[in-house]
Amino acid sequence: MTWLAASAFVVYLGLGWHFCRTRLSAAAPPRPMLEHGLLLLALALHGLSLWPHLAQSPLHFGAAEALSLTAWLALLIYLLGHLAYRLEGLQPVLLVIVCALLGLSLLLPPGHALTYPQSAVSRLHFLTAMLAYGLFVNAAGVAILMRLADRRLHHADAHVLIRQLPPLLALERLLFACVGVGFAMLSIALITGTVFAEHIYGRTPGIGHKIVFSVAAWLCFAALLLGRHLLGWRGRIATRITLGGCVLLLLGYAGTRFVLETLLRHGA
Repeated sequence: MTWLAASAFVVYLGLGWHFCRTRLSAAAPPRPMLEHGLLLLALALHGLSLWPHLAQSPLHFGAAEALSLTAWLALLIYLLGHLAYRLEGLQPVLLVIVCALLGLSLLLPPGHALTYPQSAVSRLHFLTAMLAYGLFVNAAGVAILMRLADRRLHHADAHVLIRQLPPLLALERLLFACVGVGFAMLSIALITGTVFAEHIYGRTPGIGHKIVFSVAAWLCFAALLLGRHLLGWRGRIATRITLGGCVLLLLGYAGTRFVLETLLRHGA
């Protein structure tokens, strides 16, 4: 379904150009109804291009599909968040990120078939893990935008792209929404991963680098959500913990034994 992804990419490019003209340069008036209609169309085309990779048996997934899924989640998060938060001004940045991720995914070769046995538990584990990954990558993006928005408050000569960002409070609410849902997905992935590993190997798996980093990320995000609820953590401390947790999660999902051995070698 490459043509569906390519069609979505073309719509994203057109919308990105439109949002730059309407939000950054004011060369044309905004057209909210048309904009949201085209965003929904692109979301549908993009989602249909991903569906065969997630529905077929065995599952086929790789870097290209992961990037595409992350881009799709970014747009979905924006559309849902726009219903509850004031996210006007986020569109130009959003479309640049979505176009970059989807464009790169179109250049990469398709993913390989997953070799482990396919079952309801294994599919649930895989899908929740990928959703958690995508949500936390988007949370990291929002955290970076929060840092830029915070800088805008202290620099009157900030770039127009930064000046047009949504209010800091709206970005913060979007951040915690991504972290909250991502934390739930990661929790399910860790639980089902344990059940899945026991089903394959017939025993409790050893503690590898992926488990170490994933559990460390889970603890990091759990501390953030607990700190938010009990101590009112927000702002810079929230962005720092979010970015730190995302680094751990990337090491858990994308890291290899080579990465761990390199870190240990340099630390020795």
